[in-house]
Amino acid sequence: MSFSKFKYPLRVFYSDDYAVGEGLETVTKSKLLAEMIKECRVPRVELVAPKLATEVELMLVHSPNYIQRVLNGETQLGECPRGQVGKVSACDAREGTRGQVGTVTRGNTKIHGRHAVPPLPNPIEETRGQGEMSGRDAVAPLPINKLVRSVLASTGGMRDATNEALRNGRSGSFSSGLHHARTNAGMGFCTFNGLALAALEALKKVKSVGILDLDAHCGGGTADILKTNKKVRLADVSVCSYDSWTPTAKSRHFIEVVAKPKTYLATVEKALKSLEGVAFLIYNAGMDTHEKAGGLNGITLEIIQEREMMVIEWARAQNVPIVFALAGGYTWSGLTLKEVAELHLETVRAFNI
Repeated sequence: MSFSKFKYPLRVFYSDDYAVGEGLETVTKSKLLAEMIKECRVPRVELVAPKLATEVELMLVHSPNYIQRVLNGETQLGECPRGQVGKVSACDAREGTRGQVGTVTRGNTKIHGRHAVPPLPNPIEETRGQGEMSGRDAVAPLPINKLVRSVLASTGGMRDATNEALRNGRSGSFSSGLHHARTNAGMGFCTFNGLALAALEALKKVKSVGILDLDAHCGGGTADILKTNKKVRLADVSVCSYDSWTPTAKSRHFIEVVAKPKTYLATVEKALKSLEGVAFLIYNAGMDTHEKAGGLNGITLEIIQEREMMVIEWARAQNVPIVFALAGGYTWSGLTLKEVAELHLETVRAFNI
């Protein structure tokens, strides 16, 4: 099948389960973005509700013990594991003028630096239903709160968007909080790694998968899960060394931390070059690289727009189906949540051309 000409409408996965009332941008901004789509800010886009990720699927990328701790409410979602607290402020150490440095407490853990945020809202208990379920959604009934349901929906959205892209050339999910989650723990506001799950889902139908991670921070969680998989290539371009990882296979691994905005797009081009030959591309389209969304001074809207077009045009030229996730984008540097959502809209626009 040729993917050089995409089919319309562009189907993007989202449901109200993705968003909670307040808290981190990871679990709030998707609602504003969905409202923009419903207002036809970008034409020919259809929002589709995904099925929740199941425990069976999650066990493909995470340990059973970690999954149960999350589902049972025994761990703060996306919390930094012991030994990682303090590393969150790595970007602030490099450029202390970006954002307000502070300290907050989440449970018994203190988080320092620009990434310090107030605690997530108290969960509202719900249930998964009392009847039996079958097939992919078969899980034992147990309590599930809004935050857990949010990450299950967001993770499931990456799986469903992957299958849509395999059918029609491209798709996306308004998912965030993915690439820092590793096999045994959440980290950096990421709970379950939907990028890794999407890669394994794609590999049911294709022989190789590339993951292009252009979030401001490195995707060490994705590397933890997938870097030994010979069918997966990782290309990671960040502007901050937080959650950096060490390549172990030159032919399959590319990672570079950009310090100067003038070299950013050239580095993205190198990353894309390293992915030539893959049969499917997963794009972690972080907007926190933008100078006012938590990123590097000098990375402007124009650079972000050019980056998005580079990625989608590469997929067309390579005849490779592609799926996107929102990834990072924050209000730490002065943007409103609506303005952050406006930045993410650039990805949707590029995928819809």
